[in-house]
Amino acid sequence: MYIGHINLARSFNGAGEHFVRLIEGLQKQGVEQYVLVRNVELAKRLGILEQVSVGAIVRSPVSALALMPAVDVVHAHDLAGSQAGLLLLLTRSIPYVLSGNGTGRIRNPVTRAIIRRASGIVNRCDGDAVIHLRIYRHAVATWRATTIAL
Repeated sequence: MYIGHINLARSFNGAGEHFVRLIEGLQKQGVEQYVLVRNVELAKRLGILEQVSVGAIVRSPVSALALMPAVDVVHAHDLAGSQAGLLLLLTRSIPYVLSGNGTGRIRNPVTRAIIRRASGIVNRCDGDAVIHLRIYRHAVATWRATTIAL
């Protein structure tokens, strides 16, 4: 499985550490990954890992759309990244998974569309790479079953 990650957060804080641990955990599971990030320090830190390709620094969802290679599934780690996930789904038929901690009441129609069309939502507090991998596989299988049925 080839997983793409999009993280367009500006700062490298506790969420960034969680992101790095997830990438490292997936690497230990033997997963090939492609990462697009906005933060230069985060890119440098991920660039030393095997089976992890770090793309150019991206600052917008459109840049992430243009620079993401053909992957099996994309994990969008923030709101801007989820916009890129929706664009990848609509233009290149790549399913995406979101990071979230509960949707609550969302009034923005674009955000609602992003959540509704996601193939899965991963709890931000869950750092277990095996659980993430299971969600990614389920997202790809569901997407394939849906598109073949159409």
